This record gives sequence, C-alpha cells and structure tokens, in this order.
Amino acid sequence: MIETLDQLLALLTTMSQTYERAKKEGDFDFFEVVQPFAEKVDQTLDQFKIFNKEVVRLPYMNQTKFDLLIENMKALSVECHFQRTSRKLFTEKLKATHYDLNYIKRNEL
Repeated sequence: MIETLDQLLALLTTMSQTYERAKKEGDFDFFEVVQPFAEKVDQTLDQFKIFNKEVVRLPYMNQTKFDLLIENMKALSVECHFQRTSRKLFTEKLKATHYDLNYIKRNEL
C-alpha cells in the first residue's frame, strides 16, 4: 500500500505543477495530455481501492471520506489542466487530498 500511496502523492505534486503551468500558459490539449493523465490516475486509484477495508478501519477515516478522496483525486487530475479552474477550490481540494493520503500513509507504517 505504501508504494501506491507514494505514487498518488507524486501524482498530486504533478497536478500542482501542471495547474501552475496551465494558469500561466493556458489549457492543455484534452486528448493528448488530459485524458492519458486522468487514465494514469484512475489506474493508480484502482490499485489503491484494493486497500479500502484497511483504510476505512483507521481512526478518523470512513467509507464516505474514502470515496471523497477518490473523487477528489479524479477531479484534480482533470481540473489541473485548465486555466479557468478556480485557484481557491483547486488548492483546498489539493490540500485535503494531500492531508488524507499522508494520514493514511502515517497510520499504515
């Protein structure tokens, strides 16, 4: 699970960098960039979903939070590529997702 969490955290870093680039340079091409990246995130999330039962057993974690974490990752993987994405909403979603992934990682060691 740690390897999958590290992959998700690395993808979050990529999303943050991509977002900053999109803000400066404009939207990315959907079919050439956005779709392949979103598919990569989805594949990694599929690996993470295998650990659903272990994750929801952690204190302060439940099925609703787990599902929200998955949905936020999926949304961020697309939103980071577009200039019109709200900075405040993107940043808040990114922070919450980063916090939850790190929380799970800390408690799985």
